[in-house]
Amino acid sequence: MKLKVKPEDFVVKELADIKYSSDGPYRIYLLEKRHWNTMDALKFISRENQVPLSKIGSGGRKDRHALTSQYISVPKKYELKFERPNVKLTFLGFADDFVSPAILEGNYFEITLRKLKPEEEEKIKERLSEVEKFGYPNFFDDQRFGSVENPQEFLAERIIKKHYNGALKLYFTVIHPEDSKKEKERKREIDRLWGNWEAILPLCRTSVEKEIIRILMENSSKASLLAALNAIPKEELSMFFSAYQSFLWNLTLKKLLPNYVSELFEVKGKIMDYSFYRTLPDESLKFLKKMEIPTVSSRIPECLPEVKRAIEEVLAERGVKPSDFNLKKIRKSFFKSFMRPAIVFPEGLYASPFEEDDLYPGYKKVTLKFTLPPGSFATMLIKSLVS
Repeated sequence: MKLKVKPEDFVVKELADIKYSSDGPYRIYLLEKRHWNTMDALKFISRENQVPLSKIGSGGRKDRHALTSQYISVPKKYELKFERPNVKLTFLGFADDFVSPAILEGNYFEITLRKLKPEEEEKIKERLSEVEKFGYPNFFDDQRFGSVENPQEFLAERIIKKHYNGALKLYFTVIHPEDSKKEKERKREIDRLWGNWEAILPLCRTSVEKEIIRILMENSSKASLLAALNAIPKEELSMFFSAYQSFLWNLTLKKLLPNYVSELFEVKGKIMDYSFYRTLPDESLKFLKKMEIPTVSSRIPECLPEVKRAIEEVLAERGVKPSDFNLKKIRKSFFKSFMRPAIVFPEGLYASPFEEDDLYPGYKKVTLKFTLPPGSFATMLIKSLVS
């Protein structure tokens, strides 16, 4: 099976409840893109229009390897214009509220699966029927974890364990899959020189990197390490924190599933394996439909006793506790808990007729269409078809 062979194979359209008003205090735009992730697009839009990034409202992050459309907002006094290849920004009107996750109703997907063997057709049809009836585990997928390749290398975990030097080192040296050869060499050299701030300063590429190293050049006390961490932009820190929360949430769900499902199958992920089921007993289906798991923060919302126990076990295994998430000395960002359904059901699930794949002769392709709630991953549905 091949996924995302070209952007048109993975179409995502954001669904939002926007209340338009001719005298509303916010401008609403439709952002359509391919080959760009949401954060990079917003950073360029912010820079070119001289609008603080914090003033641009958005509801969710969309993949770069897709054809996506989503809503963004700015206060009325700003006006956005942006013209780049593969990015289109269209003004839609004024509204009473800014764009945020709170107004999202879900995402509509059209996904083409390619290079399918003829014998896979019936298997996929059967699995789609099972998913429609029993749903699938609502795991956060690999892309939520950004560049993390090792479960021991979550920058946020190092911060909450007060390993500030290690957190900063990760910030500078983690190699992203899309990094150029030159960039990888630069990061490896910083890794080798770590602690020699004078030698590292000329290797710094961004103003943030330079500011951090200049702070560390003054001294490497705990206070300086904290000041250096606080120099990381709020948006980046928030992404590091949400990535770690998502990982812990996944571990909690994975720990819970065997209690309700007798047979699970595993699908390999980047930093963890995901558990899926084919069917559910009636009682398990009824129970899991209602189960919600909170993301971890210093104040975990009320939840089922078995969910709370699973969270406590996961935290103990990671060597942390809820109180560690109260980061009084990190000013720019914080951990916020929210409830997330344990399993999810795609709405309006439709599969096109299987047909010859125009890009892979001798193979078949199929297009799936469906809607998911905000924050649920369509790629996880695709993983669930592999059994």
